[in-house]
Amino acid sequence: MRKDVNVCLFDPARKYFQIVLELENVPGALKSAMEVIHGLDLNILGSFTSADSAARVGVWSGFVEDGEYTAQDLKRKLGASPAVHDAIVMESNNGFLVDSVHFPVAFNNGTRAIMMGAGAAANMLSTMNERFGTGGNVILHEEGKTYGRELGREYLLRLGADFIMANLEDVVKLYQALGWFRVEGAKAAPGWERVSVRAADSFECAGVEAKVPHSHFVRGHLEGMLTVWLGKPMECREALCIAKGDEVCEFTLTPRAP
Repeated sequence: MRKDVNVCLFDPARKYFQIVLELENVPGALKSAMEVIHGLDLNILGSFTSADSAARVGVWSGFVEDGEYTAQDLKRKLGASPAVHDAIVMESNNGFLVDSVHFPVAFNNGTRAIMMGAGAAANMLSTMNERFGTGGNVILHEEGKTYGRELGREYLLRLGADFIMANLEDVVKLYQALGWFRVEGAKAAPGWERVSVRAADSFECAGVEAKVPHSHFVRGHLEGMLTVWLGKPMECREALCIAKGDEVCEFTLTPRAP
């Protein structure tokens, strides 16, 4: 199932609003606010929620369409809900509405994030290959490994080594949640002397044709992450690759030879 992120809308024939509600973080608060929105008969085009249990506040933010109300009307009506601490309402300009309320963008652990199209990211990586050949591939691998170590340390602190070792396939689905590739399988041999990961629809290889494996960045990222998780240097090889015409990219990680 696709995950949509609200960034902007544009249609000169329509009027859009962005609504951001700061809610009391208690059971029933969101239901109360949604009952008000339902009563206004707004067409909700996309939304997200977040909550800070320590601060006891939550946020509901959504893009809606309506031709009857003004921003002031909506702010007044939404603010009447007892669960709403504050309401921000932004109206589109000639059918154009961009989310100018939320910054920075962050993952739900608080880490700042940026968003870009998967195709643009893949083209950047492919350009490195085209311009610098095998030297570019080495750079991509090393950059992926650096990022993999960073993300590996973050989740090692959050989850702990025992949990990761016992739930490898679930934890590797982080890549799927981030939109990198769909995890078709992940398993470890006894003693963790061999780890395999099968990746479908990898952003690095989708739409690419190559005679040799093409996943230099992703391969490095897996290598860096598993090196941190297992506490020993790992080496990652790509046996199957979408760019070569295979159905999936298949990675095999083994301890690096001394």
